[in-house]
Amino acid sequence: MMKTIMLVDDDPHIIKALTEHINWPSLGLSIAGTAANGVDALELFQRVHPDLVMTDVYLPGMTGLEVTQELRRDYPHLPIIILSGYDEFENARAAMRWGVNHFLLKPAEVEEIESVLREVLLEQDVRERRERLERTYKQEAGRVLPYLRKQFLHELLTTRYRADELPEARMDYIGFQIYDKVRAVSLQLNRPGFMTRMKERDWQLLRYGAADIIQETVKQQTAEMANFQVEVVDYSDQVFVLVMLGDKDYFEDLQALVGRMIDQIFTYLKIEVSAGIGRVKEHPCEVIDSYLESREAVERAEFQGGNRIYHVETSEEVERSATDYSLLLHQWDEAWADLRINQAEEVWLQLFHSLQEGNCASIQDAQVVAVSLFDTMMHSWKKQQPMLTPPLTMSDFLREIQSKYALHDLINWMDGVIKGWLEQIRKEMGEKKSNKLIAQVKQYVEEHYAEEISFEAIAKGLFVHPKYLSQLFKRVTGENFVSYLNGYRIQRAMELLQSGHYMVYEVSEMTGFRNATYFSQVFKMLTGKSPSEIG
Repeated sequence: MMKTIMLVDDDPHIIKALTEHINWPSLGLSIAGTAANGVDALELFQRVHPDLVMTDVYLPGMTGLEVTQELRRDYPHLPIIILSGYDEFENARAAMRWGVNHFLLKPAEVEEIESVLREVLLEQDVRERRERLERTYKQEAGRVLPYLRKQFLHELLTTRYRADELPEARMDYIGFQIYDKVRAVSLQLNRPGFMTRMKERDWQLLRYGAADIIQETVKQQTAEMANFQVEVVDYSDQVFVLVMLGDKDYFEDLQALVGRMIDQIFTYLKIEVSAGIGRVKEHPCEVIDSYLESREAVERAEFQGGNRIYHVETSEEVERSATDYSLLLHQWDEAWADLRINQAEEVWLQLFHSLQEGNCASIQDAQVVAVSLFDTMMHSWKKQQPMLTPPLTMSDFLREIQSKYALHDLINWMDGVIKGWLEQIRKEMGEKKSNKLIAQVKQYVEEHYAEEISFEAIAKGLFVHPKYLSQLFKRVTGENFVSYLNGYRIQRAMELLQSGHYMVYEVSEMTGFRNATYFSQVFKMLTGKSPSEIG
């Protein structure tokens, strides 16, 4: 069935060009009507009810953004395409806040307009198919309830809801019982260096094995306890999340459950697991906060070592608001003004982690931050390299940013854009990478490997943020700090064992391992042999 579109522009030449030069039939579209101002556009819309709207920004009476705002109130899913002039970033920000599907820059080529229209129609078709599929799911509830339950749990970890947005009827429908206490645990599988060289299929087999151990352990534990439930969420390639539900806070039981999982995964699969436990909350809508706290806690495990359980401190946290971004964006602008690339990268890492931790109220807010970042980079590029083509054009950036529907997809995409941009800038400037910080970390390991080493303490001594130093270390060396530290300690252990002067337990203590059993396990995992076979 052919869909319809309404065109809004006060320039009759634009309307004529769009009408005559766009191959509407090939797109499966017909023009339902045209309007030259915002008021007429709203009246026309109510008469013809088109499937799509394409509007200019500057119109007599009402702007295109005001028209968009009015339409969005009653038609939240209506595809709207904005036409605007060059470099109008304020318009881009406003359009994103109102969920505009695409932002076309004038003058736009016919091919570009048709491409955007095809993309919008495809998105609309996907949405309509999804809605039809959801209706089918409701008719076949018995088969789709497990899927809806998993989807709901994933939403609780990624979307900030209010209590009134989670009606009991919905949770009852999917069999999600409401308890007085909820808590989240993040389990991160630490893929060691030798496993990165494995085929992806081999790693996935190990990962599936870990998933089976987690599920079986949960089943055994919860079968013995009343009013206690644990849901397992397969969150990402290396992260599983446990959502604890109970009539009280079963913290000790939960900690014992997680400890058993860690031990069994390491015993049977030789994979280290870092676990982070968030604070207990009072309502399912708050589980996202407990999850973010668990992720914060598990990041500490990366600095201290695997096969450990971490939980957030009980001291009060200072909540950051969206206004915190203004200071970082100001620092970002200053760094690019003087082309201090390393400082710009540090600012982005702070923003990246802040966005990952859920400090943005919505994906539209994250898009506004992204536009501000890109605006600064683009102006700096034009100032410093006016004759060179930038790594990403403005049109492509605006088109791509609108195709990211999930917050984490947008953040990770921006991470790739900014890192690629910084790499290109460094290439053009002939800047050499400095490994001074990493050399200092390695020197510290060489001097203190026999002692208890805190990565956070090393970072503090070097006056850098541990998250930044961790990413820098992995980028330069190709492995995380814990893998490097274990590898260095095992290398020194081999030298001591080959000397024939020390027992295994003595070498374990001399190389900084907590106990001889753990030392032997790590030794065999990295060398393929037990310590007693060396010498």
